[in-house]
Amino acid sequence: MGRAEWVDSTGWRQMVNDGVSTVIDVRTPPEIKRRELDPEAEVPDEVRQIHVPVEDVDHEPFWERNAPYPMHPDAYHDTLATFGDRVAAAVSTLVDSWEAGGTVLHCTAGRDRTSLIMGLALQLPNIPGGAADWEEHKRVYASGAYGINEHHRTSPIPHPYESYLEPEAFDRELADRLASYRTFLKEWPGERVQELLECRAQTEKA
Repeated sequence: MGRAEWVDSTGWRQMVNDGVSTVIDVRTPPEIKRRELDPEAEVPDEVRQIHVPVEDVDHEPFWERNAPYPMHPDAYHDTLATFGDRVAAAVSTLVDSWEAGGTVLHCTAGRDRTSLIMGLALQLPNIPGGAADWEEHKRVYASGAYGINEHHRTSPIPHPYESYLEPEAFDRELADRLASYRTFLKEWPGERVQELLECRAQTEKA
């Protein structure tokens, strides 16, 4: 999903009723704040919130290369090359949380950082149900893309860099994004993702 601050008390309770016990947030610290139109919400005690930022806001070269911010699967390679340890931490946290119960993963839009982490996790063969095929990956990415596009359509506050795309334009944009996403996933098969996770685990032990 996108920002957790968009969820009202009813939504949080619905997550608990659906079996969600963990919410993982991969945003940078400055992004985690209430905005003017965010609802006042009570997060149930049954939900554990974990913050695992994928990026470092102080890494100026990365943000210069991806100004104003990474907003396309084309940037996934750079994110991994620059913040591989952080990405591995987020993937590991996601996989571990599945053992405790239902999990929700989110960033700000629920599209690219979310799909980066979810996509890598779904490549692993030892996850429940086994590694995802392309159709499942495509559905996961498309759901986030549709969700944030609909938010842009209904939000009374315009986004500074993105705006609602009408169906025909959205379909073209989504096709471009999915082509890039598929190329990325082909370059990160489950074995390579597992190596990334094992390298992080060894570094933590050292």
